[in-house]
Amino acid sequence: MIVYTPANQRTLLLFRTPFEAALRPENRWVRMAEIVPWDEMAKLFLTKLSVNQGRPTVDLRIILGALMVAHIEDLSDVRAIEYIQENIYAQYFVGLPSFQPDPVFVPSLFVEIRKRLGSGGAAELNERLINEAAKLEVIKHRRKSDDGHNTFEVVIDTAPKTSEEVEQDTITEEVKVGGEQVEITGKAVADSKPGERNRGQMAIDATVAPVHISFPTDTALLANCRRQSERLLDTIFERFRAYWPVKPRTYRRDAEKKSTNFSKKRRKTKKDIRRALKSELACLQRNISHLHAMLDLLDEQQQACPWSHAAWRVFWIIQEIYRQQREMYASGRRSVKDRIVSIHMPFIRPIKRGKGGAKNTEFGPKINATITEGFAWSHRMDFNAFNESCDLPDQVEGYRRQFGYYPALVLADEIYWTNANRKWLKERDIKMNARPKGRKPKNSKYKQEKLRKRNNQRNVIEGKFGEGKNRYGLDNLRTRLPATIGADVHLTFLAMNLAKYVREIESGLFSVFYGIATWLMRQKMPLKVLMVRREASAATCQLAIRELWAPNLDCRKNF
Repeated sequence: MIVYTPANQRTLLLFRTPFEAALRPENRWVRMAEIVPWDEMAKLFLTKLSVNQGRPTVDLRIILGALMVAHIEDLSDVRAIEYIQENIYAQYFVGLPSFQPDPVFVPSLFVEIRKRLGSGGAAELNERLINEAAKLEVIKHRRKSDDGHNTFEVVIDTAPKTSEEVEQDTITEEVKVGGEQVEITGKAVADSKPGERNRGQMAIDATVAPVHISFPTDTALLANCRRQSERLLDTIFERFRAYWPVKPRTYRRDAEKKSTNFSKKRRKTKKDIRRALKSELACLQRNISHLHAMLDLLDEQQQACPWSHAAWRVFWIIQEIYRQQREMYASGRRSVKDRIVSIHMPFIRPIKRGKGGAKNTEFGPKINATITEGFAWSHRMDFNAFNESCDLPDQVEGYRRQFGYYPALVLADEIYWTNANRKWLKERDIKMNARPKGRKPKNSKYKQEKLRKRNNQRNVIEGKFGEGKNRYGLDNLRTRLPATIGADVHLTFLAMNLAKYVREIESGLFSVFYGIATWLMRQKMPLKVLMVRREASAATCQLAIRELWAPNLDCRKNF
């Protein structure tokens, strides 16, 4: 049987909407809206705005929610606004009081938001989320008990802490994140022996986040520079025709024909490539000479050049590209210092991965990241290549500032296994998955298997990179400025951490702790210290006990 409804029976006026019904509480946007620490993030964003200047802003909840929607769904700025406009659950997530058929704001506001946040502000947003996860013990760095089981304790103290005691438990330190000074607040640690309070494990690794540019070949880059120089020449000639009876010769039609014929060749030999480079360099040199002569004449006539600031910037860039390409052509080398691969994004550098294949060279910022308990953050981001092994001490110290103690184990690639890093970690009694120096020890099969499993735990950060690149757009950054690219990277990590945060909070282990708390309540046992041998969060236990006991005991504020 075939079912078909004619098009004239499906009109907008006949369409029934379910808006009179309540939203489903199990929807992911509804669940996330209740979990995200909006107030903490809004406090950070307030520091980036002026209270006394400018017109009233869009609601900060809407701005933060729209940023998260764009990165969680991996949408462009325009499509993110359309998504919120069409999705009633997304509108609830961003904080609208009711369904709104109009856009929440213009898409170009996303650019200004990223500029205001910058790399440091976006990184601190991620820090706030990780702090919230640590406070609720979603990030659970457990110690080993005597019998080898993972244990943690939930202490319920009915005596509220004074403000002085709270200040003693916290420490604030200024660190440099993405070139900006950022204050990070963490737990204070009492002086103790090295390694006595080391907890948890962290994995570190580096990757490249490619930006959205065409693959830069030398011939295509020079051809693009030649076209830009022709546009600059035309702008001056059209504005001051009286000074040049005939337009300077550029031979653009012949140059474009040669460039097109070369690009159509399926197999390009080294001789063909070198001949095309020579032709493009000659054309670009001639155009640059004409432009300098025209600018000198305008200067003699005391006339202002009609170029905009962007045009002047392009002129400076194409001259530097010509110098670099001329140097490589003359020396026969394929690399040069601070090589420019894009006219409109001259800060992008080629980053060699050293893994071979089609992606042996990538074009984008290099990121040195840290991950613990599934929560990741970018420690360093640079558009130039760097040796990530030098950042290991800073990453470990960042872990300590974040959580208040050093990690018990650092999982890293072989490039981090330097003598200096080994010595630095040994002084702090921090273990590392590095092979020991000297003769290979004779380990039993059990110990070999144990070491193999420990080394395999480093794969979690490779999986996190894959998740970010395949699901959250870390493999194709669409922003175009250094500040907005940095903010885009940190907001992508924020989106991944938010998804992890929601999964952990909504794990199916609530019922276990509800049962434990119910049994203790029936037995009328004092809840002083509860030891639980379970693979679950202490925050889950606290929430369960709070819901069951707070109605009977007036101590909700102490949790």
